[in-house]
Amino acid sequence: MPVSLSDPKCQITKLRAMALAPKFTGIVSLISSTFIIQHVLRDRRRRGLTYHRLLLGMSISDFFGSLMCFLSTWPIPRGEACLAAGTTMTCTAQGFFNQTAALTTPTYNISLAIYYILVIVKGWKENRVSKIEKYLHALPIVAGLGTGFAGLALKLYNGAGWICWIAPAPNNPERHNPNYGIFRLAFLYADAWAIIIFLAICMCVIYFHVLKQEQKLDKYRASFAQKKRKQSKKIRNQAYLYVGCVYMTWIFGSIFRFMELAGLTPPTYITILFVTFFPLQGFFNLTTYMFPRILRYFEEGIPLTQSFERRRSSFFSSFVTSARNSISRRRSSQATCPDGIVENGENGHAREAGAEADNEDDNAIEEGTTGENGTFDGEKDSIDELARIVEA
Repeated sequence: MPVSLSDPKCQITKLRAMALAPKFTGIVSLISSTFIIQHVLRDRRRRGLTYHRLLLGMSISDFFGSLMCFLSTWPIPRGEACLAAGTTMTCTAQGFFNQTAALTTPTYNISLAIYYILVIVKGWKENRVSKIEKYLHALPIVAGLGTGFAGLALKLYNGAGWICWIAPAPNNPERHNPNYGIFRLAFLYADAWAIIIFLAICMCVIYFHVLKQEQKLDKYRASFAQKKRKQSKKIRNQAYLYVGCVYMTWIFGSIFRFMELAGLTPPTYITILFVTFFPLQGFFNLTTYMFPRILRYFEEGIPLTQSFERRRSSFFSSFVTSARNSISRRRSSQATCPDGIVENGENGHAREAGAEADNEDDNAIEEGTTGENGTFDGEKDSIDELARIVEA
């Protein structure tokens, strides 16, 4: 008999909402993660950058997590939940992918935070970061798959109300583990809360570092300092937004679990907010991923479609681009006034003086004279590089 909303369990508002809400937000997150995946894979430059490959790994993980949330109660054994139509095997499979993705995705935020720390605070360049990239991928993948397979071995995956995960099975003694609450904490929630604290510490380190660099910039001309501040704030805000994605995903789930640990019954609205927001990290990631491109559109008028264009590796196209740039530079260096005479006199000297001032500021950065330890130049170069990478 096919399942439907006429099922007796679906007549309870809370159970019906738990079954339906994740399907809507899950499919939104699924589409969002798919967009990021194809956006990275279709472009050879993005495929070659550590930042985008980390986002690729996170989005692949979230793709499976969002798919499990979209399925919601369907894989749960028939009769155990609203719209449940599965078996023990389908529930076990969903529980494995759910646990693996639920830990892998937020753990990738640790790798992103480490990436931002290395680039913004330590001044690492792309070629140096790429040498440790394998460890940034290994951490979330090992954590997710490790706990996922452990749950399989311990037969922990059962219907958990709105999805299959670590849960009791009082009607199936073979699969019932009285310590399921401990495994929930050890395999996911304790890890997630530790990740949230770690990310908060990383963002504080980045904030105070950027603040310190902005104070060093005060000795330069206002226009130059403003330009550098703008780049630093863009990157800092981008890092904050990715952390915000984790917080928005986990806030209601954490409230739900804290109330359970305190022996309280979470109210219906908290439960619904939990199952609605938990699948949305892919959507939050997409909004953050597109944010610098949207900002660039409003500030510089660069169309969003430019970032969707596919870049192909071609010697001929690279040669043509190089030739065009060379011609453009030559023409700009030979620019003349309307009368056909190159500017001289007071106006010309004023332009030269302004150019020399700009060069002095740039040279000051290049020579590392802004900080006592002489590292400010490398940090600023790496931040400029990261700004270009994020907007790629």
